[in-house]
Amino acid sequence: MIKKIWTWKKIILIIILLMIIIVLLKSLNLAFVANELDVALIFLVTSIFFIYFLLKTAYPPKFECMRVVKRYLSFKELKNFIEQEKFEIFRVENISDPFELYYSDKWLFINDVYIPRKLILDGVAIKESFYSSFGNIIIMTKNGERIFLAKVKSEEMNKAILQLKKSFVEIKEDINNIKVCRNRLFYKQLKKEFRENISSKEEFIRYFCI
Repeated sequence: MIKKIWTWKKIILIIILLMIIIVLLKSLNLAFVANELDVALIFLVTSIFFIYFLLKTAYPPKFECMRVVKRYLSFKELKNFIEQEKFEIFRVENISDPFELYYSDKWLFINDVYIPRKLILDGVAIKESFYSSFGNIIIMTKNGERIFLAKVKSEEMNKAILQLKKSFVEIKEDINNIKVCRNRLFYKQLKKEFRENISSKEEFIRYFCI
């Protein structure tokens, strides 16, 4: 379930981009030698664009799977933890739009995100808006992240969250957490408090990953 950093598709794309950049730079040099400044400017701008594209491809942003743990674990460290786990699938059924997640004794895997189960603050179901006929089920973490789990019909929210609560003790649907779930300041405060209390990688691993 861990996404690979390097795939053949990405390697081939990088090789193609390098070849294009080399051709563009040679053409840029020839344009300067021929004193064709207008043409040289076009090649220069195009080269800059492809170089930027190459850098974005070769050095992608943090994978979504690390969203919750990225301040404390590297990709390699997360992968090492996950490889030790045996994941099972959990399905919420008997609703119009069934959904699923993967779980082990120590981790949940939800929408491409890995969450240590000890790090979960709560799971809540809230309506999208007062007039909406749909609601969102969200996993809240102690370090100020909210992970979208599923979108269900409003009348099915309680049924869905009840199935989760029966299987995962960390999901409580506390009324106080429901009230503040949409409050951005609440999550900022959680992030701040968490960083103050858990200041090192060793502490994070000891409390939440083992």
